[in-house]
Amino acid sequence: MSRVSWQGTGMGIIIGVGVGVALGMLFAPKSGEETRDEIAGNVKDGFNRAMDSGRDLSKGFQDKFGDVKEQVSRAADAGEQFYRDARTGNL
Repeated sequence: MSRVSWQGTGMGIIIGVGVGVALGMLFAPKSGEETRDEIAGNVKDGFNRAMDSGRDLSKGFQDKFGDVKEQVSRAADAGEQFYRDARTGNL
């Protein structure tokens, strides 16, 4: 059974991360500030789209609720009229 050299593995990971960061900085297409601004803009755009979708959904629910409320009102009126007709014998 072989023993794992954690010291060598840890050093390899640290060197790998360092090389990755250096290469990322060397070949980055935009500055950090530009990247942060782009990310912030994308987050704001996503938030605005979500808010717009929420408003559209809310409007749709309000419209449906209004339709259902109107149907229930008409059904209640029809039931009331039927009850009056039944009491007076006009059926």
